[in-house]
Amino acid sequence: MVHITFPLLFLCLITISSCAADNTAALLHDLKTGHYDFFLQTDNAAYRSIKKMGRGSAYYVGLHLKRAGHTAAARFYFVLGEKLYESPFNALCREQLYQTGNSAECLTSVQTRLAQLEKQDDSAALTEKERLTALRTRLLLTAKSYTELSAAPKQLYFAGAITQPLAEVFPQLSVAMKPVDRSLAVCRISVFEKRYQEAWIAVQAAFAVDALPAALAAPMLLSDIGKAGLYGAASPAEAAAFFESLAGKMQQRSVNEILSEVEQQCVRFYALFYAARCRGKLGGADQRRQAAQLFLQAAAAADTDADEDSALWYYLDTVRQLSLRQYLAALTDTAARWKNPSWYADLVQALRVQLTAAKDWEKLRQLYTALGKTTLSKQRAALAYTLAQSGELSPQEAARFLQDAVSLSASLSYYRIMTSYRLGKTIQLLPTEAARTSAAAKRSAGEQIQPNGQTSSPTTESAPSRTRNTALKNTASAQSAARNTDVDTQKQLASLSPQDAQGYIEGLLHFGLYALVYPQVTAVYPSISAENAVLFASALQQAGFYADSIRLVSFSLRNQGAGANEVQLRLLYPQPYRDIVAKYAEIYQLPEYLLYAVIRSESFFQAEIVSGAGAVGLTQLMPATAADIAKKLKISNYSLTDPELNIRFGAYYLAEMIRRLDKRILPACFAYNAGISRVRNWLQRNRDLPDDLLLESLDYAETRDYGRKILSAAVVYGALYYNEQPEDIIKFFLSEKNKSLSEKCVNEHPWISRLEAVCQIV
Repeated sequence: MVHITFPLLFLCLITISSCAADNTAALLHDLKTGHYDFFLQTDNAAYRSIKKMGRGSAYYVGLHLKRAGHTAAARFYFVLGEKLYESPFNALCREQLYQTGNSAECLTSVQTRLAQLEKQDDSAALTEKERLTALRTRLLLTAKSYTELSAAPKQLYFAGAITQPLAEVFPQLSVAMKPVDRSLAVCRISVFEKRYQEAWIAVQAAFAVDALPAALAAPMLLSDIGKAGLYGAASPAEAAAFFESLAGKMQQRSVNEILSEVEQQCVRFYALFYAARCRGKLGGADQRRQAAQLFLQAAAAADTDADEDSALWYYLDTVRQLSLRQYLAALTDTAARWKNPSWYADLVQALRVQLTAAKDWEKLRQLYTALGKTTLSKQRAALAYTLAQSGELSPQEAARFLQDAVSLSASLSYYRIMTSYRLGKTIQLLPTEAARTSAAAKRSAGEQIQPNGQTSSPTTESAPSRTRNTALKNTASAQSAARNTDVDTQKQLASLSPQDAQGYIEGLLHFGLYALVYPQVTAVYPSISAENAVLFASALQQAGFYADSIRLVSFSLRNQGAGANEVQLRLLYPQPYRDIVAKYAEIYQLPEYLLYAVIRSESFFQAEIVSGAGAVGLTQLMPATAADIAKKLKISNYSLTDPELNIRFGAYYLAEMIRRLDKRILPACFAYNAGISRVRNWLQRNRDLPDDLLLESLDYAETRDYGRKILSAAVVYGALYYNEQPEDIIKFFLSEKNKSLSEKCVNEHPWISRLEAVCQIV
């Protein structure tokens, strides 16, 4: 008989535990580095080891395998997770089963869940049934199982968006459709495929059969009919007359037998809107005046805020083409009606640039007054700063406009920095204690705090989808996949409790799914606190995901209101590649803070990023520009995704722009973005404007924004890491040694010093 002493038993247990820990660490390392051999075994023995890796391990392993293309293995782990886990991971695994594998596998998972929900009739179950029924339809179309479709063809082609599967199966599904419905469906499919002439012919065919089709009131159908007329009609006048006639019919009593009052209003809006678009397309002052009136009528007929904003935006854009006087009057008259003012920011910005370039300070003042009826704080701050610097105002008026700009701009934004400088006040990187206390009070009162410190209700709408997206695209497939997270999964994540949300994000980090962290944080927010955001952002930064770390902190600060603390600032403005940046900043005689500002603004420190225009790497160099630099530096073999070479080329190019533009830093930054020839033309055209007002007059919105970003980032980098005074950095950028506004006029006007004493510049 073998006797085992207690110390020996204890030692054995420690050894076993240590071995298990080592094995778990090894598995985690393999998973993070893409060595999936063990995980592809997909058997119970493998799962027993995997479940020791942490809570929800099967779900996270499944995500890894799915992103690597191992869908069969991913489904194995998702099935186990749905069966064995509790909330929320069972539901998250189930959601993944709906979108992982071939259409037949996904369909089976959806139908299994629908069968389970048949026995439930609570509101949550009914909502889930509705969502899964729509998903089932999409999967049946993909699988070409047309006989199992429960939705009528008319509903499929009129109620929702047209998709490629719907277009492909139309010949089979259209057999049972009425001629008028078939023609309208052909219109929608033709618009989807950008065959607008065929779409317009189909519209004419439908209305030849039935003067007022009963299906007409579907908004997506009406929108496509409008596009067919706008882009497919032989003559815009013909299409305009058609839509005007249709709008008129909505006021006839006989229509009440076919369409409800709400449906009539919907048809009338779209008919008036596209009649106006077609009139505007004809050109000429008379047609534009008619179009403007039609847009106003459409705005009055709109039954949603988005539709009213759309009609008013086109109204203003049409009046803009008539005369500047009428345009300013129209802006003033309609500003109070803007439901989502950000929808109009592009119009306002373009007008502001036009007036600044023309030095029409009186009309700029009128625009500033008109915008007082809106929440376009950034635009108003820009106008206030421009007017203050115009040189046409008394020192008192200039000071008042600068103070307005202070109150309208966010902490460390370009206009807050510049107005602080012009008022001769200290530019503080960190918020004051009073500002922090105020923000905390607003949060405790349940208010959402916007980046400019203003408050709004929790239901504040996001910017309209019409806004153009000029974001850089990453060529890494993993990043691309992460950005396209399934909408249904996002809804599932949004329902997580604060505790589950935190655990979920911690799991993504623990299992090395770094590319998913930021998009998933935006899904579960505001469950994620600012403090947790700092922890998660720090982990992302350590893993080399600088861009998502910056975005995550920025996202969390939107509800903080008081500005970033030092830890957050260092996450927002990190210093990767320090030795490389220092090396080439010294070689090309650039301040390190300037080079860092360029890299951050250009790429968010993503070494392999490629812009939509084709610019590559950390400093976003175009291949042709890089080839020219390589020739001058006598380098034959190079890769723009190599961090050191890219920073070297970028530093050389920036230094060259500074040299060729007589050491004017801000114009050199414009040239880095837009090209030196274009900048020289701008300088020639606006030779009497100082560099800060030159920025406000530039034709390109991207270059204007670029200049603001570079200067603001340089101020933060210089003060945060290099012990530079923000005021000295601004003077360096503007190539000026003149005194601030307060220094020039405080002796002549003592009241200004009293005004500045009450200015809270944080």
